[in-house]
Amino acid sequence: MKIACVQQNHNTGGVEENRKKAIGFAKEALRNGAEIVLFHEELLIGYHKDMKELAEPADGVTTRAFAELLAGTDAKIVYGLTEIKDGRYYISAPVVTVHGIAAIYRKTHLWWKASGLRDETAVYTPGDSLTVFEHGGYKIGILICYDGDFPEMFRSYAKLGCSLVLWMNNRNSRGPDDCCIEAAVRNSLAVATSCACGADETGRHSQGLSNIVDCNGKVLSVIKDVEGVIYADLDLSKSLAARSENPWYRGMRPDLYIC
Repeated sequence: MKIACVQQNHNTGGVEENRKKAIGFAKEALRNGAEIVLFHEELLIGYHKDMKELAEPADGVTTRAFAELLAGTDAKIVYGLTEIKDGRYYISAPVVTVHGIAAIYRKTHLWWKASGLRDETAVYTPGDSLTVFEHGGYKIGILICYDGDFPEMFRSYAKLGCSLVLWMNNRNSRGPDDCCIEAAVRNSLAVATSCACGADETGRHSQGLSNIVDCNGKVLSVIKDVEGVIYADLDLSKSLAARSENPWYRGMRPDLYIC
Protein backbone atom coordinates (compact mmCIF):
# COMPACT_ATOMS: atom_id res chain seq x y z
CA MET A 1 0.00 0.00 0.00
CA LYS A 2 1.45 3.36 -1.02
CA ILE A 3 1.16 6.02 1.69
CA ALA A 4 1.72 9.74 1.24
CA CYS A 5 2.30 12.21 4.08
CA VAL A 6 1.93 15.89 3.23
CA GLN A 7 3.88 18.55 5.14
CA GLN A 8 2.50 22.10 4.81
CA ASN A 9 3.34 25.39 6.49
CA HIS A 10 1.21 26.39 9.48
CA ASN A 11 -0.24 29.53 7.81
CA THR A 12 -2.60 29.96 10.75
CA GLY A 13 -6.07 31.17 9.75
CA GLY A 14 -5.38 31.12 6.00
CA VAL A 15 -8.26 28.81 5.15
CA GLU A 16 -8.62 29.43 1.42
CA GLU A 17 -4.89 29.42 0.77
CA ASN A 18 -4.38 26.31 2.87
CA ARG A 19 -7.21 24.46 1.13
CA LYS A 20 -5.92 25.41 -2.33
CA LYS A 21 -2.40 24.27 -1.46
CA ALA A 22 -3.66 21.03 0.07
CA ILE A 23 -5.64 20.21 -3.05
CA GLY A 24 -2.48 20.73 -5.08
CA PHE A 25 -0.49 18.39 -2.84
CA ALA A 26 -3.27 15.81 -2.91
CA LYS A 27 -3.33 15.89 -6.72
CA GLU A 28 0.43 15.34 -6.75
CA ALA A 29 0.16 12.41 -4.33
CA LEU A 30 -2.64 10.78 -6.30
CA ARG A 31 -0.72 11.17 -9.57
CA ASN A 32 2.14 9.32 -7.88
CA GLY A 33 -0.11 6.42 -6.96
CA ALA A 34 -0.83 7.13 -3.28
CA GLU A 35 -3.70 5.11 -1.83
CA ILE A 36 -3.80 7.01 1.47
CA VAL A 37 -2.95 10.72 1.66
CA LEU A 38 -2.40 12.13 5.17
CA PHE A 39 -2.40 15.82 6.13
CA HIS A 40 -1.60 17.48 9.47
CA GLU A 41 -3.83 18.36 12.40
CA GLU A 42 -6.11 21.40 11.94
CA LEU A 43 -4.89 21.81 8.37
CA LEU A 44 -7.04 24.81 7.44
CA ILE A 45 -7.08 26.98 10.55
CA GLY A 46 -4.59 25.93 13.19
CA TYR A 47 -4.70 27.76 16.52
CA HIS A 48 -6.35 31.03 15.50
CA LYS A 49 -8.44 33.50 17.47
CA ASP A 50 -11.24 33.26 14.90
CA MET A 51 -11.37 29.47 14.86
CA LYS A 52 -15.06 29.40 15.83
CA GLU A 53 -16.02 31.55 12.86
CA LEU A 54 -13.75 29.60 10.50
CA ALA A 55 -14.71 26.07 11.62
CA GLU A 56 -16.52 23.78 9.15
CA PRO A 57 -18.91 20.85 9.49
CA ALA A 58 -17.38 17.47 8.66
CA ASP A 59 -19.24 17.33 5.34
CA GLY A 60 -18.39 20.92 4.46
CA VAL A 61 -16.60 22.55 1.57
CA THR A 62 -13.18 20.99 2.22
CA THR A 63 -14.46 17.42 2.44
CA ARG A 64 -16.50 17.94 -0.73
CA ALA A 65 -13.46 19.33 -2.55
CA PHE A 66 -11.35 16.30 -1.57
CA ALA A 67 -14.14 13.88 -2.53
CA GLU A 68 -14.38 15.46 -5.97
CA LEU A 69 -10.62 15.13 -6.34
CA LEU A 70 -10.87 11.38 -5.67
CA ALA A 71 -13.20 10.71 -8.62
CA GLY A 72 -12.21 7.52 -10.42
CA THR A 73 -10.00 6.26 -7.59
CA ASP A 74 -10.28 4.03 -4.53
CA ALA A 75 -7.88 6.28 -2.62
CA LYS A 76 -8.62 8.02 0.69
CA ILE A 77 -7.62 11.41 2.05
CA VAL A 78 -7.33 11.95 5.81
CA TYR A 79 -7.02 15.57 6.90
CA GLY A 80 -7.12 17.70 10.03
CA LEU A 81 -10.38 19.61 10.43
CA THR A 82 -11.49 22.19 12.95
CA GLU A 83 -15.04 20.83 13.10
CA ILE A 84 -18.28 22.35 14.30
CA LYS A 85 -21.13 19.98 15.11
CA ASP A 86 -24.30 20.81 17.05
CA GLY A 87 -22.70 23.93 18.50
CA ARG A 88 -19.59 22.09 19.71
CA TYR A 89 -16.05 22.22 18.34
CA TYR A 90 -13.82 19.23 17.73
CA ILE A 91 -10.29 18.61 16.47
CA SER A 92 -11.19 16.02 13.87
CA ALA A 93 -9.83 13.77 11.16
CA PRO A 94 -12.34 12.89 8.44
CA VAL A 95 -11.51 9.92 6.19
CA VAL A 96 -12.65 11.05 2.76
CA THR A 97 -13.48 8.84 -0.23
CA VAL A 98 -15.06 9.66 -3.57
CA HIS A 99 -18.41 9.04 -1.86
CA GLY A 100 -17.73 11.42 1.04
CA ILE A 101 -16.85 10.61 4.66
CA ALA A 102 -16.10 6.95 5.32
CA ALA A 103 -15.15 7.53 8.96
CA ILE A 104 -14.18 10.33 11.32
CA TYR A 105 -11.93 10.46 14.37
CA ARG A 106 -12.25 13.21 16.98
CA LYS A 107 -9.23 13.92 19.18
CA THR A 108 -9.74 12.16 22.50
CA HIS A 109 -6.89 13.70 24.52
CA LEU A 110 -7.00 17.51 24.56
CA TRP A 111 -3.81 19.37 25.46
CA TRP A 112 -4.35 21.42 28.61
CA LYS A 113 -0.95 22.44 29.99
CA ALA A 114 -0.82 25.72 28.10
CA SER A 115 -2.28 29.20 28.12
CA GLY A 116 -4.20 30.93 25.37
CA LEU A 117 -5.16 29.18 22.15
CA ARG A 118 -3.26 25.99 22.87
CA ASP A 119 -5.32 25.18 25.94
CA GLU A 120 -7.59 22.96 23.87
CA THR A 121 -9.88 22.15 26.80
CA ALA A 122 -11.07 25.76 26.82
CA VAL A 123 -12.61 25.47 23.36
CA TYR A 124 -12.92 21.90 22.15
CA THR A 125 -14.96 18.87 23.14
CA PRO A 126 -12.99 15.60 23.35
CA GLY A 127 -13.94 12.62 21.24
CA ASP A 128 -14.96 9.49 23.10
CA SER A 129 -13.94 6.58 20.87
CA LEU A 130 -11.23 5.15 18.67
CA THR A 131 -11.77 5.01 14.90
CA VAL A 132 -10.80 2.12 12.66
CA PHE A 133 -11.38 2.08 8.91
CA GLU A 134 -10.38 -0.43 6.26
CA HIS A 135 -8.42 -0.08 3.05
CA GLY A 136 -7.23 -2.90 0.85
CA GLY A 137 -8.42 -5.42 3.40
CA TYR A 138 -6.33 -3.94 6.23
CA LYS A 139 -7.44 -2.06 9.34
CA ILE A 140 -6.08 1.44 9.91
CA GLY A 141 -6.33 3.62 13.04
CA ILE A 142 -6.03 7.39 13.56
CA LEU A 143 -4.42 9.51 16.28
CA ILE A 144 -4.16 13.28 16.63
CA CYS A 145 -1.10 14.85 18.30
CA TYR A 146 -1.38 14.49 22.13
CA ASP A 147 -3.23 11.19 21.67
CA GLY A 148 0.03 9.60 20.54
CA ASP A 149 1.82 10.55 23.75
CA PHE A 150 -0.15 7.78 25.44
CA PRO A 151 1.37 4.38 24.53
CA GLU A 152 -1.98 2.83 25.36
CA MET A 153 -3.45 4.37 22.21
CA PHE A 154 -1.07 2.61 19.83
CA ARG A 155 -1.46 -0.61 21.82
CA SER A 156 -5.25 -0.33 21.61
CA TYR A 157 -5.16 -0.02 17.84
CA ALA A 158 -2.86 -3.04 17.66
CA LYS A 159 -5.33 -5.01 19.80
CA LEU A 160 -8.10 -3.96 17.40
CA GLY A 161 -6.15 -5.61 14.59
CA CYS A 162 -4.77 -2.51 12.88
CA SER A 163 -1.70 -2.81 10.66
CA LEU A 164 -1.14 0.95 10.30
CA VAL A 165 -1.73 4.04 12.44
CA LEU A 166 -2.02 7.50 10.90
CA TRP A 167 -0.82 10.19 13.30
CA MET A 168 -1.48 13.85 12.47
CA ASN A 169 0.11 16.69 14.44
CA ASN A 170 0.39 20.46 14.75
CA ARG A 171 3.47 21.25 16.81
CA ASN A 172 7.15 22.07 16.30
CA SER A 173 8.04 18.55 15.16
CA ARG A 174 7.10 14.87 15.37
CA GLY A 175 10.21 13.09 14.16
CA PRO A 176 10.72 9.32 13.98
CA ASP A 177 12.36 9.27 17.42
CA ASP A 178 9.35 11.00 19.00
CA CYS A 179 7.26 7.90 19.79
CA CYS A 180 6.98 6.67 16.19
CA ILE A 181 9.77 4.08 16.17
CA GLU A 182 8.99 2.92 19.70
CA ALA A 183 5.28 2.52 18.94
CA ALA A 184 6.05 0.62 15.76
CA VAL A 185 8.49 -1.80 17.39
CA ARG A 186 6.43 -2.47 20.53
CA ASN A 187 3.21 -3.12 18.62
CA SER A 188 4.30 -4.27 15.14
CA LEU A 189 2.48 -1.29 13.65
CA ALA A 190 3.45 0.81 10.67
CA VAL A 191 3.14 4.50 11.62
CA ALA A 192 2.65 7.38 9.17
CA THR A 193 3.06 10.81 10.77
CA SER A 194 2.25 14.24 9.36
CA CYS A 195 3.16 17.55 10.99
CA ALA A 196 3.09 21.22 9.98
CA CYS A 197 6.29 23.15 9.31
CA GLY A 198 7.29 26.81 9.24
CA ALA A 199 6.28 29.44 11.80
CA ASP A 200 3.31 28.67 14.06
CA GLU A 201 0.90 31.25 15.53
CA THR A 202 3.53 32.33 18.11
CA GLY A 203 6.31 32.69 15.54
CA ARG A 204 8.02 29.54 16.78
CA HIS A 205 9.81 27.62 14.03
CA SER A 206 8.55 24.13 13.28
CA GLN A 207 10.73 21.57 11.53
CA GLY A 208 7.81 19.25 10.90
CA LEU A 209 9.79 16.02 10.49
CA SER A 210 6.80 14.18 9.00
CA ASN A 211 7.79 10.55 8.54
CA ILE A 212 6.75 7.00 7.69
CA VAL A 213 8.02 4.04 9.73
CA ASP A 214 7.40 0.36 9.01
CA CYS A 215 6.23 -2.23 11.55
CA ASN A 216 9.83 -3.07 12.46
CA GLY A 217 10.71 0.55 13.25
CA LYS A 218 12.62 1.19 10.02
CA VAL A 219 12.34 4.82 8.88
CA LEU A 220 11.25 4.73 5.23
CA SER A 221 10.82 8.44 4.58
CA VAL A 222 11.16 11.76 6.41
CA ILE A 223 10.95 15.46 5.51
CA LYS A 224 12.39 18.39 7.47
CA ASP A 225 11.92 22.18 7.34
CA VAL A 226 10.20 22.30 3.95
CA GLU A 227 6.77 21.73 2.47
CA GLY A 228 6.28 18.66 0.34
CA VAL A 229 5.04 15.09 0.06
CA ILE A 230 6.84 11.94 1.21
CA TYR A 231 5.93 8.39 0.22
CA ALA A 232 6.43 4.81 1.29
CA ASP A 233 5.24 1.45 0.02
CA LEU A 234 4.08 -0.59 3.00
CA ASP A 235 3.42 -4.32 3.06
CA LEU A 236 0.78 -4.27 5.77
CA SER A 237 0.58 -8.06 5.92
CA LYS A 238 3.92 -7.93 7.71
CA SER A 239 2.39 -6.09 10.67
CA LEU A 240 0.05 -8.90 11.63
CA ALA A 241 2.67 -11.59 11.00
CA ALA A 242 5.30 -9.77 13.07
CA ARG A 243 2.86 -9.12 15.91
CA SER A 244 2.31 -12.84 16.49
CA GLU A 245 6.04 -13.16 17.23
CA ASN A 246 6.57 -9.82 18.96
CA PRO A 247 7.82 -10.39 22.55
CA TRP A 248 6.65 -6.91 23.66
CA TYR A 249 3.16 -7.68 22.40
CA ARG A 250 2.78 -11.37 23.17
CA GLY A 251 4.32 -10.90 26.60
CA MET A 252 1.51 -8.68 27.87
CA ARG A 253 -0.11 -9.49 31.22
CA PRO A 254 -3.29 -7.38 31.09
CA ASP A 255 -4.58 -9.13 34.19
CA LEU A 256 -1.88 -7.28 36.16
CA TYR A 257 -2.41 -3.79 34.77
CA ILE A 258 -4.43 -1.15 36.56
CA CYS A 259 -5.20 1.03 33.55
